Amino acid sequence: MMMKRNLWLLSILISTLLFACGSGNAEAQQDGKLNGILSGKLEGLSTGQLYLIDLLNPKKGPVDTAFVSEDGAFYFDFQPAEIGFYRLNVSQNIAVILPLESGDQVSLSGNVNTAKGIEVSGSDNAERMTEFNHFLQDINEAQNQLNEDFQQYANSPKRDSIMKSFRNEYQELENQKASKVRDMVNEKPGLFANIALMEQLPTNGKANIETYKKADAALAERYGNSPFYRSFKSRLEDAIKFAPGSSVPEINLPNPDGELVPLSSLRGKVVLIDFWASWCKPCRRENPNVVAAYQKYKDKGFTVYGVSLDRTKEAWVRAIEQDNLTWTQVSDLKFWQSEAAKAYGVKGIPFALLIDEEGKVIGKNLRGPALQQKLAEVLN
Repeated sequence: MMMKRNLWLLSILISTLLFACGSGNAEAQQDGKLNGILSGKLEGLSTGQLYLIDLLNPKKGPVDTAFVSEDGAFYFDFQPAEIGFYRLNVSQNIAVILPLESGDQVSLSGNVNTAKGIEVSGSDNAERMTEFNHFLQDINEAQNQLNEDFQQYANSPKRDSIMKSFRNEYQELENQKASKVRDMVNEKPGLFANIALMEQLPTNGKANIETYKKADAALAERYGNSPFYRSFKSRLEDAIKFAPGSSVPEINLPNPDGELVPLSSLRGKVVLIDFWASWCKPCRRENPNVVAAYQKYKDKGFTVYGVSLDRTKEAWVRAIEQDNLTWTQVSDLKFWQSEAAKAYGVKGIPFALLIDEEGKVIGKNLRGPALQQKLAEVLN
């Protein structure tokens, strides 16, 4: 996962399978009139009240409260001014994120012991999001199991080759996730829930970009004023900004010795423009992959132009030495206010662009095996 600057990540909320709830009145529940915007009956509820949280303003507290009857029934009659995403915590470890809009009558049923034990019905948006959440839980469990299985080989002399195998399996699960998102979005591109689903879809690759564009065309007219849509639109615009064949802005920042090194000085080589920082754990985990690619292809016309978002020279230089980053490194030590980060619209790191000998984009955020695969394609 990349480190992001002050961004609300619906993908994180989805991947942990948090859910949203609201409130209702006990009298309606006792009468069995569970037909508000969100209602249900769940086995295993151990709380007397449930709270509906608006994910646009989660710190403001619940927008509604529902009393839970002895048989696990609850009822919310809150009506939002516009469609949005809401969270309902049904237990200490399980919550639900649901898209809700005025007039919905969404119903939850099942058991709170597992997230997949909760079924949702009543609206296409809620049903689609729940279907994807169940699929995503299976992917997450498989990836967590791979991580656990790999730990037993941490000290093996064959660790590198074993790691490659595990990475390939992990990437295959990521590919399955992306394929599932594309299929679901292409089936019903106008669903508001797609905004959440596509937080799990990379913004590189022709098929992914086409899916973003298709959803945008279907969502824009109805949901154009939604802040959730505007965030999605910004993500699409950032993706298109560095589409294959596009030019990249110049960068001219100092290296650790204080000498200005322009990106254009590397023209004639295939260059990975790598935004990173010493404090970014995902960046540091990815660095060995970049080192391996550099060592393999540096004599074939490949190099790296590292742009750090560090705040102190000491931390920056120490990380360069620790991670054996022997290529060009530059930074203005301005953290997220880096001039280069602003020019490239960088909102999260690691962020990387692969450009050809003429400075045209040929790849974006190629990580792990994907970087070497692309370099083999263009340099061999």
